Amino acid sequence: MRKKIFGFITAFCILSGTAASADVLGTQNGGWSTYMGADTYFHNVQFTSDSVGKQSEYYVEYKPNSEAVPIVVNGKSIWGTRNIKQAEQYMAENGLRPLIGINADYFSFKTGIPMGYTIIDGEIASKEYGGQDAVGFRADGTGFIRWLDVQTTVSNGNETVEVMYINKWCQAGFDPIYLLNDRFGKTTKTESECIFVMCTPKQGRLHIGEEMTVTVDDVFTYNGSIEIPEGKMIFVMDTSGQAELYNFLSRCYKGQELTISNAAAGDDGTWATAENAVSSVGGRLVSNGTANTEFEAGAAPRTAVGIKADGNIIFYTLDGRQSGHSYGAQLKTLAQRMVELGCVDAINLDGGGSTAISAFFPGSDASMVVNSPSDGYLRNVANFIFLKDNRGQTNIPWIINLKDAGNTNYLSGMSTQIEIESVYDTGNYKMNEPYNIKFRVDTNTDSQIDENGNLTLSGTGDVNVVLYSDNGDIMSRMYGVYESPEEIKVYNTADWKEITEINTVANEEMQLSLSAASYLNNTELISQEGMYEWSVEGNIGTITDGGIFTLANTANEDGKIKVTTGGVTREIPVHISDYPAAPNPFADTEGHWARDIIAEMAASGVINGQEESGKMVFKPDNNMTRAEFASMIANYMELNTDSYDNVTLDFNDSDEIPLWAQKAVKAVYSEGIILGRVNDDKTVDFAPYDNITRAEAMTILGRIVSDGETDGELMFADSADIADWAKEGIKKLYSLGVINGYEDNTILPNNNMRRAEAATMLYKIENN
Repeated sequence: MRKKIFGFITAFCILSGTAASADVLGTQNGGWSTYMGADTYFHNVQFTSDSVGKQSEYYVEYKPNSEAVPIVVNGKSIWGTRNIKQAEQYMAENGLRPLIGINADYFSFKTGIPMGYTIIDGEIASKEYGGQDAVGFRADGTGFIRWLDVQTTVSNGNETVEVMYINKWCQAGFDPIYLLNDRFGKTTKTESECIFVMCTPKQGRLHIGEEMTVTVDDVFTYNGSIEIPEGKMIFVMDTSGQAELYNFLSRCYKGQELTISNAAAGDDGTWATAENAVSSVGGRLVSNGTANTEFEAGAAPRTAVGIKADGNIIFYTLDGRQSGHSYGAQLKTLAQRMVELGCVDAINLDGGGSTAISAFFPGSDASMVVNSPSDGYLRNVANFIFLKDNRGQTNIPWIINLKDAGNTNYLSGMSTQIEIESVYDTGNYKMNEPYNIKFRVDTNTDSQIDENGNLTLSGTGDVNVVLYSDNGDIMSRMYGVYESPEEIKVYNTADWKEITEINTVANEEMQLSLSAASYLNNTELISQEGMYEWSVEGNIGTITDGGIFTLANTANEDGKIKVTTGGVTREIPVHISDYPAAPNPFADTEGHWARDIIAEMAASGVINGQEESGKMVFKPDNNMTRAEFASMIANYMELNTDSYDNVTLDFNDSDEIPLWAQKAVKAVYSEGIILGRVNDDKTVDFAPYDNITRAEAMTILGRIVSDGETDGELMFADSADIADWAKEGIKKLYSLGVINGYEDNTILPNNNMRRAEAATMLYKIENN
């Protein structure tokens, strides 16, 4: 018999394993990889480290191409912060389509202004004073990492002065000249008396290696913040600043032409090729293939970007500060990991609670934040690096999302419909019907599929259904089909609880609607009622082809309900007693196989229930605790528990026995019926709240019967699992017919005893 069980196959490519081996973060123990399109792969890798435990990293490897290019996104203004989802919304509002994104530069928590350089769409969006390591991206998607130190000057033709900052906050008492434009925000945010030179751009742009000319509109001083009109540029400085700089601005006049120059110090022209860039005060991780290990200690979530020798770019994140999920890493460890991933250059970006990575996975209309931010929520930060998706609609099917079939294992003879939920083209745009998707079966020729996706499964084997279009195969879904199950289970359709035996009474109008299900390796094989044959053995009643069992009006009859499919038969023992059914006090046992036994034992005071929502319940399929079992035995034995008040319990955990059970435990202990559990150190616990096992319960029940055989061997399929101390009691109960084992000839001694089973065994002892 075949035993391979197949699960659902996802609509896009999930690969086992990862793109690179790893030693620095520990031993790889899981993960997945997904092709995003546009020469971009998303990887999740799980590690286990002996020193720090679990680690979870998420990174993207991108091969530069025109279908997706790296850009830097700040949002509506340099001032202020936004999270990665808000940045994606900003992109959507501006006609930009994200593929993946990570957080970028360190920033001021007060203002949200990035601490380094930012180049967006070829222009300097923010400039720091001095140099920093930075990553630059060209219009063709290629990238580089190198030192960036931009020298910005403004000249009136006779004098030239330095502009120290572009789109940074001009604070009171600071000396230099700042240059602000409408990227900075709606206002200058100045809080002191400043001199302002309002200008209109005339020619050129704020690009490294280029000059830009502007025309002066106005020159004035003002104490406080002023508006930055759209399209305007403002030179501003505190009036208490350097006299030379103040004099330069104060001599500017309306209509004057000024020239702004931006040059990268020590650069060979490479920075002039960058259309987008971001720097970082976090430092250089890798230079020329060598990891930098000169960092202060301290593990945290991390974000980084690296360039490989082949030009591919790694966008990297590592979760941290989350026990059981990911510890994080020191910067020197991060540097070594970037080398492991093949990076020859890499810089560290803002990490900690800022670390975030999102992706628009194939076949999805919305992005997904894939990592687990350590703050428990997405932190608002300054800016992000995104891959801008340039792909257009192609109407060539690429990703097919199927309606979730869940279990794809079937009993032979079943049919199912493969339903398409949505289709996305090679640009990852959702397509409209008709999709023109075709179907074929690649394996198991006994199974057939029609043009509408109606699949008929026959025989035994693996059935690989391929969905394809005129452009080729798109995806496949694997099905398992089996002619014979390993077991059949029977359920009462009134509550869909499994029935293993039926104990009831004569002269009762009873009808049960039964349903059968097939299983292989504990996995259900999808089937339908018409695939099962029902029959009865003995004078116990009748059963229809659909599983409707009608009880016969007979007494003291034993028989079986049989259900068969694929050559396998399940038998359900049925016993009809001659006593009248006791009123059922429990709301949750109606339709249960032990309903009448439970009612009878409750009427005799042996068992009790509890009140829930104004109704009495017994919870027949719950496990029984040792304290509950002791109480039930004391009730059955009709022990006067008050007479045992002076008994001393010698259990280690005597003080843990609940008050309601103490008298019963003392009684059964004094009578030698329940003796406790022996620990490895030879001490004894009662363990009142532990579930009682079937072996323990049957051993105890064996002590309260006066007869029964103890000779011979137990012939259950799992007799080897029965402990020596339990064999005598089990043999007694078996010889008396109190226990017979399950349908598969097992007794499951180490399983927990269910409440209904315990009540049934006591009932059989009483009526033996």
